[in-house]
This record gives sequence, structure tokens and C-alpha cells, in this order.
Amino acid sequence: MKNATKHADTLKSLFRSMLRDGKPPAFERQDPLKAMVRGAMSYDVSDTRAEEAMKHIEKEFVHLNELRVATELEVQELLGVRYPAIEERVQMITRCLNAIFEKEHTLSLDRLKTISKRDARQFLKDLPAINPFVEGYVMLFAFEGAAIPVDNEIANYLREEEVFDDKINLDEGQRFLEHNIKAEECYDFYACIRREMRAEKGKKKAKV
Repeated sequence: MKNATKHADTLKSLFRSMLRDGKPPAFERQDPLKAMVRGAMSYDVSDTRAEEAMKHIEKEFVHLNELRVATELEVQELLGVRYPAIEERVQMITRCLNAIFEKEHTLSLDRLKTISKRDARQFLKDLPAINPFVEGYVMLFAFEGAAIPVDNEIANYLREEEVFDDKINLDEGQRFLEHNIKAEECYDFYACIRREMRAEKGKKKAKV
């Protein structure tokens, strides 16, 4: 990204401003597999909508292995065909769960806790159909890695704040954030930016 130093300064200024608005909620670690499913249901939608989807999944599937072997159509119908990008999300979930089962010979990501975070992240990046937001979400919430999930809504928000330029893609944007935000502050940054985006949406709705 051109003028990286300028954009980094803008990023740090934005982060300081967000922190002045209040501290984010306390960090809560998530089970790795559930974090992957939650991440897949969270990009480019509100936290409320993602939480509702997770409640449906947890009610219908006692164990995520049942979700793994369910047909994509079954899961789509459960979550509702009006859920944004539902086909893409369900395909990601089922393909990732099956790939994990095949690689690990069990439906578990516990082995990733015993290896380096770099290797754990590469394992996630190699899963079929996974996107930067989801692998970053799992690293952050399941393994407390130095990761910042980035979806299109976050990228667009950061473009408006002149942190990102117009040409940067999600992978590049994620690397830029993780390079310029301290490892121990990744969660705070992610939580703050989700909060700011909710506030912006609320303001826009109020104007309408």
C-alpha cells in the first residue's frame, strides 16, 4: 500500500480515538471449532444476526459432527435462505469441517494448541473455502493469536477513515493491521471497530 507510514499513523490515531470512546467487553475465549462456525456466520453481518444463527445451529446440532455430515441444503434451510451469502457460508463450514476431519482423523482442532501459532494459522489458511476473516477470527478467539479478522464491511469502514486505500484487498488489509497493531491489542482493536460500525449503522438508521 502506497504511503504506508501515513496510513499507519492514521490507523493509530483512529485506534486511540476508539479507545477513548470506552474499553471493549472483556475477551472471552471460544472453542476452536465453534469459533470457525461463528466466524463463518459473522463476516459482513451484525453480531446480533450471527448470534441468532449460532443459536439455531446449537439447537439443531448437538455436536458439530452432525453439522459436518448434514447436507448443505439442510443447513441453508435451517438458517434461512435470506441470510446474506448463505450458500457461501454453509459451503465454507461443511468443507472446512470435513477437511479437518480428514486431516486430523477426528473432528477437533486441539492439536493446533500444541504447535506454533504460525503453523496453526497456516493450517487454517489451507482449509478449503476459508476467507481472511474466518481464519483471523479463529486465531484471535480460539488461540489468542495476533490476528485481526477483516471483512468487506471493516475494509470499507477503514477506507472511509482513510486507513486503507481503494486498491487494498482483504488479505493485504489484514496483514497491514496486524503489522501495525500490537499483538496484545488485536482483540481490543477488533472489538472497538465492530462497536464503531454498529454505532455508525445506528446513526444512519436514525436519519432514515
